[in-house]
Amino acid sequence: MGNNKLHISILLFVLLAITWGSSFILMKRGLITFSPIQIGAIRVGFAFVFTALIGIKTFKHLRLEDILPLTIVGWLGNGLPYIFFPLAVSKVDSSIVGITNSLVPLFTLLVGLFVFKTKPNVLQYVGIFLGLLGAIYLIKPETGFQIDNNVGYLGFAITATLFYGISINVIKSKLQHLNSLAITNLSLLTVGPAMVIFLLFTDFTERFSNPYAWSSMGYLALLGILGSSLAVIGFNYLIKISTPIFSSSVTYAVPIVAIAWGFLDGEIIGAKHFIGVSFILLGIYLVNKKRRA
Repeated sequence: MGNNKLHISILLFVLLAITWGSSFILMKRGLITFSPIQIGAIRVGFAFVFTALIGIKTFKHLRLEDILPLTIVGWLGNGLPYIFFPLAVSKVDSSIVGITNSLVPLFTLLVGLFVFKTKPNVLQYVGIFLGLLGAIYLIKPETGFQIDNNVGYLGFAITATLFYGISINVIKSKLQHLNSLAITNLSLLTVGPAMVIFLLFTDFTERFSNPYAWSSMGYLALLGILGSSLAVIGFNYLIKISTPIFSSSVTYAVPIVAIAWGFLDGEIIGAKHFIGVSFILLGIYLVNKKRRA
């Protein structure tokens, strides 16, 4: 790995952590007006339209043999998680949902190991374990976050992280011949039109009687364009120039951003939070250590 690619990887890592760490608070704002399923459809709709406009030339790269992997990436890397995460946020604190996102590297490793026969090194195993330990420590109720009786809704978020793990491995193993913009655009093509059509058959238009509807749409536009188009393009490029495990470890940094938003929103941040974050950062370092050697 050359120094240039390493620097680009680190820069993308930081930008993605900030963008995706902020997405849960944007979902929360969207829920003021729209249902979780509508939020997913709106987010995909914005992402699909914006990516199609900037990547219109990539449609010529669509090949018959790529349709299945692109469909998997479209639905498991975008469509279904974008519904499942708002479902979780509708009942569980957004900071907690952001922390569960740290399961992505674990599922990426497991899917790669058992399905795609990848071979992580020992340090990557240790790094994933430490990052996961830090995330679990942060999610404990004793840290000050409240989970209450709706903890079962975390199952939606956990399932979404499994889907992300599958999507990441499919991109690395089946779509390396496409550039990141083409992967994003063509995968969104498999899910975007269906989600937009579905949205029109809901009470989407009636919800604009809510005085906060347009502000909610503004937050979801940011979520779709920044978090689901530009960020996914960057993430797909990160997968291509690094490894699936390193790329997915960006989700270990997401809780740090989610906690920062909580602090700005008036939540109390204590020593236990910094201990959990330290484990997460150490995990990220170890996952990436092989690339620094």
